[in-house]
Amino acid sequence: MNDPNPPQPQPQNGPTPNAPRPPMNPQAVAAPPPPPPGYVPMYGPPPKAKGWVSRVLTSLLVSVVILSVVLNVYLAVLVYKLTAGLQEDVLQEGTTTQRVVILPVVGGIDDTMSRFVRSALRQFESNPPAAIVLRVESGGGGVTASDQIWDGLERFKDKHPDVPVVASFGGVAASGGYYIAAGSNHIVCEPTGFTGSIGVIAQVPTLAGTMRMLGVDWVTQVADGSPLKDDANNMFRHWDDEDRAVLAYLINNAYDRFATVVKDGRQPITDDNVGDVATGAIFTAADAKDNGLVDSVGYLQDAIDEAATLAGLPTGDETRVTIVRQPTGFGLLGVLGRRSVETPHELNPQALTADGLRTFLEDFSEVRLSYRWAPGGP
Repeated sequence: MNDPNPPQPQPQNGPTPNAPRPPMNPQAVAAPPPPPPGYVPMYGPPPKAKGWVSRVLTSLLVSVVILSVVLNVYLAVLVYKLTAGLQEDVLQEGTTTQRVVILPVVGGIDDTMSRFVRSALRQFESNPPAAIVLRVESGGGGVTASDQIWDGLERFKDKHPDVPVVASFGGVAASGGYYIAAGSNHIVCEPTGFTGSIGVIAQVPTLAGTMRMLGVDWVTQVADGSPLKDDANNMFRHWDDEDRAVLAYLINNAYDRFATVVKDGRQPITDDNVGDVATGAIFTAADAKDNGLVDSVGYLQDAIDEAATLAGLPTGDETRVTIVRQPTGFGLLGVLGRRSVETPHELNPQALTADGLRTFLEDFSEVRLSYRWAPGGP
């Protein structure tokens, strides 16, 4: 039978099967949907590339920071070297725990050398060596500086009688160079060395003739109560016998002091024969030994061996040897630093003022006694 109410076809939500599809828009698929109204992006636009000015400034800033770090490290090391005290370098490693220290006195003996030696001796107080070798390569120098070094060595010997001091003379160890070593326990002079020159010299310039040629009248006035103030202290007038007598008195006192130091330090020399060696004459090593000024003829190593023997170090063992040196910086400052410190009265263009010139002339005219060997002298 036929159904009078056949079922009606239901409508479908999707496309009709087998129905043709509309063409796709490729731009609509690739493009993102537009942002909603009022949307604010979380990220800003990409940064622009830096210009050459910014790159140069950045490089300069980095360079300044690096240079500042390097300079601070340099200054820290320099300050440490200048304040850490004297340096003691090892010259010879040894099997013994004790050491023999070489204390060099090289060149003119002045205030700088005196400070160096006395500083080294103070530094030895905290760690005394087994023995000291006083290495002398000097023609002498100032009377006071020489006496200060001698006194420092004597005081150290009194505090440490078990630490012998052996002097080693190089090519020249004369006048003040001999003075500082006269109290040593043993003196060794190299075969080709010279020593002696036991005496005092003083040299004072006189510019009276020069002032007359220049038409300059240099007026000196002293207080009424000190009429002798001008004697032997005025280089702008000719000296007379009274001036020379004043200077001779000072020199003779310094000479007597020298002779006493030699007599006290050298047992073979007495009041009876000190005049034979304290004439200002220079002695060869052999002559100095014959006259009792030195104990033996030999080299630095011989002095080191003698010091080790006097100190009672084990024989047959290698002796540990060190040498004291001035602390120095490194680089350009290390080369220039010492001269700027140790030359306080240089006559440089910056010092050419009235006061600076006056100070220089006063220092130049000052009477200075010297235990110094003068080549060409007796």
